[in-house]
This record gives sequence, C-alpha cells and structure tokens, in this order.
Amino acid sequence: MAVNFSTQKFFNEVPDLVDKYTSNESRKKTVTILGSATNSKALEEYMDMCAEVTEGLVKNGYNILSGCGSHGIMGTAYEEAKKHSAVDMNGRPIQNLTILVEPGWGDEDLKHCVPIGKAKSEAERIDKFFKTSDNFVVFPGGSTTLQEATSLINFKKHLEDSAPVKKIILVGKDFFDGLLKQYETIFRFNPDWYKPPESLFKILNTPKEILKEFPKLLK
Repeated sequence: MAVNFSTQKFFNEVPDLVDKYTSNESRKKTVTILGSATNSKALEEYMDMCAEVTEGLVKNGYNILSGCGSHGIMGTAYEEAKKHSAVDMNGRPIQNLTILVEPGWGDEDLKHCVPIGKAKSEAERIDKFFKTSDNFVVFPGGSTTLQEATSLINFKKHLEDSAPVKKIILVGKDFFDGLLKQYETIFRFNPDWYKPPESLFKILNTPKEILKEFPKLLK
C-alpha cells in the first residue's frame, strides 16, 4: 500500500542529490526506467515487458532508478525492483532508487526504496536522472515521457566523445517511430549541429533485445 509522503517535512529530509550515486561506478550500474505513470489497456503489453526487463536487470546486478509512482510503467518498474532487489539489514531494497518531484503526487512509497534526490520540476529531475545514470530505458507514455526522452537525447547530443557513454533505449517502434522520423528530419536540416539519430538512441521492441544491451554485473 502506498504511503503518502507528500508533506513538506518529509521532502525537507530528502537530500537534493546523494553524491555517491553520481560516481562513475554507480552510474554504470544504474538503469533509469521511464514511461507512463497511469494505467491503460494499450499499455498492458508494455507493462508486462517492463516487468520482465526490470527483473532481468536487477538479477544481473543493476540498480533501477524511477519516479516512485505506483501506476503504469513507473509503478511496474518500482514494484519489480522492490520484489527482486537485494536488501540491507533493515530489509530495504537497495537496488530500488528514486528521485522525487516536489510537491509529491501522493502515491509515493518511500518505505520500499532509496530516495537519492529530489527536484522542484520535471526538468530538474531529468537533469538529475542524467547525472546519476548512464542507462535509460524509456517505455511509451504521455507528453511528459516525450519530454523526458527528448531532454535525455539533447543532453547526450552535447557530450564530447571523451565523456561517459550514455545508453538511451526507446521501447516500441509503433510508439516512437514518429520521434525517429522527426530526428531524421532534424539531422537532415542541421547536419553540422546534430548527430544522426542512430548515434543518439536505439528503438527496440522486446525484453530480450533490451536485456542483450546490458552485460551481467553479477557472476
């Protein structure tokens, strides 16, 4: 059952960003999962895919970073990470990470995850996702999901070749094909400013394809 942690007092106790999660080692083993925070019939297939991907990543040693919501893609990632994560001595799932948006939505369950930061806007939270993760798997969602995807792609576009590699995977050709075409057009109009889409992100369609992108961290 979700616990309402949306009071100002609770958010005051959450750090802006925990430094250790910005380290190279931590970023490499952290996968940020994004997508719809609401349920719908059309999303059921992707929620099932998200569950399989999240379970596989956690069992292979990756941390899952999400927005801590209890519905849709976000809720699926959160619940699967909670279910399969290693736990600390107090039983807290240590591979289930979150960055909160203040004020909260009221459905956050902070009892079963590790809050590693907070943000006062979605744009600020996206920036902190980028600072704490080198890997992003974006499932279908609404306009906020598109904002998250395009912001991450834009951040990656500006990285130098010597910067840490950022992996951005968009899940579902039927949902993201229009975005791919838009980036192909942008690149055609701005070849000296933009990189070709294939160097910025991949569109994959199955859990097997996604998990092949992540080598096992645990023997």
